[in-house]
Amino acid sequence: MVTDFIVKYDPEKDSIMDLTMRIMYSIFYRRLQYNKPVIIFVSGDSGEGKSYAALKIQEVLLKLRGFNLSEYLDDINVYTPLQYPEKLKALLQDKRLKKINIICMHEAREIIKAKMWHSFLTQSVADINAQVRSVKRMALIIVSQFIRDIATDIRYTLNYYCKVERPMGGNHRARLYIHKMWKDDRDLEKPKLRKRKIRGWIVFPGNKWRRYAPKYLELTRPPRDICKRFDRNDMLSKKDIINAKIDKLIREMQIETEIGNPKIKAMVDHYAENPENLPRIGKRWRKQWRLNQDVEKLHDLTPSERKYFQKELNVKLSEMGVIEKKKEDITDDS
Repeated sequence: MVTDFIVKYDPEKDSIMDLTMRIMYSIFYRRLQYNKPVIIFVSGDSGEGKSYAALKIQEVLLKLRGFNLSEYLDDINVYTPLQYPEKLKALLQDKRLKKINIICMHEAREIIKAKMWHSFLTQSVADINAQVRSVKRMALIIVSQFIRDIATDIRYTLNYYCKVERPMGGNHRARLYIHKMWKDDRDLEKPKLRKRKIRGWIVFPGNKWRRYAPKYLELTRPPRDICKRFDRNDMLSKKDIINAKIDKLIREMQIETEIGNPKIKAMVDHYAENPENLPRIGKRWRKQWRLNQDVEKLHDLTPSERKYFQKELNVKLSEMGVIEKKKEDITDDS
């Protein structure tokens, strides 16, 4: 029978948390010792504690090797995809991080488009599998709500699937359900991804071995100072992205409600007063200016804003006599 862990445990000296930490360490670190990458997916609904569970896994993997998570918290946690290349490079090249071999990517699908999130995860896992192993054995932790957040081909690279649940009421600890992933390729035309519960052996004093297959592991929260620092760093890292999304949303609402958009008005005035710059953003078509899609990147516009800008610009140019008025703009009083 497959064995995922073998740990020593003395009930008279060790606590249940000691047993939990040893099981987690044996499960997750064992593959690294055999020079294999470890890819862990941590799932859970909002508020269940999946981010703290990921921190706990980091704490265990570091503590049992003599390291303190507090010292490396910001080095190994990726709060937004933009931070990933820089932090991975530091883990591979910085002498201070020579023995630190964990990187954790926290949920970002709510602040970036799903397609970008999939592409980011795909590239990240490819980096770990293809390049990192030759330099340093690395444990990659991915935190997200649902397994479907990950592209299908990436699911087949997962070594462990973890689900976090936190019971209601009282001071109940979060429960970490750990499953080992395996590929069922008996049907080569339709291979399937499977999971099974972890199982192993506990060695008691006197060399007594007992088979053990935990339904879940109870987790204590990481130290309070680590949780506070993590929450602050996570918020600050995502603040600029969230603010930019809010600004775009406001601009979209201004267009939809026809309240007006100060940014678009300023752009219309600029190009109307400097018509020699118009060829840079579009071309004449049927006596009107049609803007190209590059203007979206040039001025950081949404597709709706580009259409609105085109409409207002043509109205302004027709009022100035630069272009002819469209027939639908001509009234009986014209």
